[in-house]
Amino acid sequence: MQTMSIIFCAAGAVVAGGCSASGTRPSDMSAPQHQAAAAQEDRAAAAAGAQYDPNACYEACWTDYSNPTSQYLSQAKRHEEIATQHRAASQALRDAEARACVGVLPRDRDNSPFSHREDIVIARQLQIDDKGPMVGAVVVLRAVRGVTAESLQRVVDCHIARNSAVGNDMPEMAQCPLVTKGVIAKVTATAEGFAIAIRGDDAGEVWRRASSLPQK
Repeated sequence: MQTMSIIFCAAGAVVAGGCSASGTRPSDMSAPQHQAAAAQEDRAAAAAGAQYDPNACYEACWTDYSNPTSQYLSQAKRHEEIATQHRAASQALRDAEARACVGVLPRDRDNSPFSHREDIVIARQLQIDDKGPMVGAVVVLRAVRGVTAESLQRVVDCHIARNSAVGNDMPEMAQCPLVTKGVIAKVTATAEGFAIAIRGDDAGEVWRRASSLPQK
């Protein structure tokens, strides 16, 4: 089955080999989903290519007559381009994860920083100002030996990059607000310990998860 992709060539959207197709940005889906989409485009390219006949012509094969199957060759090439874009997006996600997780211990990479329940002090709504709308959540962790704001930021960044790569679908971290899509988080040292300010595409979901964490 051939796929249909919306093509756009807005400023900055042109890539090598043609225009970018919608859905091929790294943030549009997970790394495995990009790989699956690339495989689907490969199948569509093969199907279109099979319909191209370089010797096809009308009843009279005059030189200036166009090949009636040339459209299939163009379709095959475009599907190949889109497959390449999906694979590049998948690799970009994996590369971002690898960079973000450099120096992060496996146990910190594999477990949410909010899994340390006994160290969670409080969760509160994040607002731009006192009268502004809620934009996310702030979770405060108590200070512990061996952890700095910088080291905790690396762990947080690693989780965000990893969650993006796997598609923000981590059932084993159902309470972790870092799993939600489009999250950004900033760690700050405070008198209470470490405050992690978290924003996301869905501020309500960020707060729902944060507020469900056990607190002292």
